[in-house]
Amino acid sequence: INQIISDRVNQMENTLVYGENLDRGSFISGLSKNLVSGPTRLVKNVGNCEYTHCGVGFGLMMSGKNAVLFVKQLDFMMLGIDHFVSTYGSMRATRYQQPLGSFTIVTAIYDQGFQGPQSSFRGLGEICSMSGVSGFLLQELSDSKKIVAEEISKPGIRFFALSQRKANEELTEVNIVDAAPDNSVIQYRRGSDATIACFGYSLTQGKSLANLGTNKSLNVSLFSFNYVEDAAWNIAIQNALQTKKLIILDDSQGTTSLAFRFLTEVLEFDPEVKFTVVRNRAG
Repeated sequence: INQIISDRVNQMENTLVYGENLDRGSFISGLSKNLVSGPTRLVKNVGNCEYTHCGVGFGLMMSGKNAVLFVKQLDFMMLGIDHFVSTYGSMRATRYQQPLGSFTIVTAIYDQGFQGPQSSFRGLGEICSMSGVSGFLLQELSDSKKIVAEEISKPGIRFFALSQRKANEELTEVNIVDAAPDNSVIQYRRGSDATIACFGYSLTQGKSLANLGTNKSLNVSLFSFNYVEDAAWNIAIQNALQTKKLIILDDSQGTTSLAFRFLTEVLEFDPEVKFTVVRNRAG
């Protein structure tokens, strides 16, 4: 993941790359290694003031520049939540006219259970829901390459989030057969017998279930979802309407679950679709 991100960031221009202990110590647990400055790209260590970090990102974005902020854990972004809600809300309310740059926050979600008062917040969905920003879960090599390449310098704001719980798992190159234009949903398998929809970091379990189906001569479709406002879920909705059998796996561990929003949209089209929801909120 570090290599995927650093390769792309090191190509960006008019960019500030910043965070605490960005090029020293643990390099944010290795996440910020291999970043280099360029003629119009500055890599800079900053002090311990997350509210200012977020304000700087907004300011650069509003001036048409690019900002990439590395944060050790999602908990710290609660200290800058006013910018995501109020500053971003003010921009939308006043129909901000200037061309926007990009503001990307790269962080980890500490989702192994309670690990301290600032090491246990798992509510990426809540932040995205209350502020209207996008949140992309980097899970496998294939989706990470696609998301980072296509989203990191887009105008506006987004989170790239990794799961601490999955840090010891090997990433695999899973074939992508289709994806929404906004990367709100990515499809890994195509089948007509059932639809598996994975939310949070449940893709590993979704792949296992899909393999089990293959062993029983069942062809299933497999999707994973990201937090995107006004998401273009058509490919997943249409597949669920065709198979009439929907299995939802969700380990997002939050109260604002995309899974139920997706299920509602499917059932609005066809209330006869049979569905099963499996939520893992352990930890």
